[in-house]
Amino acid sequence: MKPDVLERLLMDRALGRLEPDVEALLADFLADNPAATAEAHELQDAIQLATEVIRSPVAVAEMPNQIHRFIWRHRAEQALAIAASFVIGVGITAVALRANIKRKDDTASAQNLSTPSVHREAAMTRKIESLPFWSNQRLYLLASASTADANAKEMVK
Repeated sequence: MKPDVLERLLMDRALGRLEPDVEALLADFLADNPAATAEAHELQDAIQLATEVIRSPVAVAEMPNQIHRFIWRHRAEQALAIAASFVIGVGITAVALRANIKRKDDTASAQNLSTPSVHREAAMTRKIESLPFWSNQRLYLLASASTADANAKEMVK
């Protein structure tokens, strides 16, 4: 008998999948051949151990928890990124407002150098007081009023 056919038959016999008439023929062959009988016992033992290992329950391996300092570090990095973006936004807004106020002040002072009046200051004060406290327009008007006062004082000198 060929070794590969013998091995397949022995494996089927160890697993209990061999038909009874083929198993009887295999038993006759093994009775006459002691080397094949030793191989059959080794294969039977190996398959028995393998089936026991496969059928035994396996302990579930748990994933280790993350180290808490890494989680806090990640959260701190996120908070710092938000804070940095806020500071950059405030800085850009301040620069833009300052440039816009200077540009408007230059044009307003060039137009109004000849006619500073008390009525105009009173109208400006009323307009400033009518605006909401945190509005950009109020900020602009306050800044322009203070620069207009400074320009007027310089002109008097």
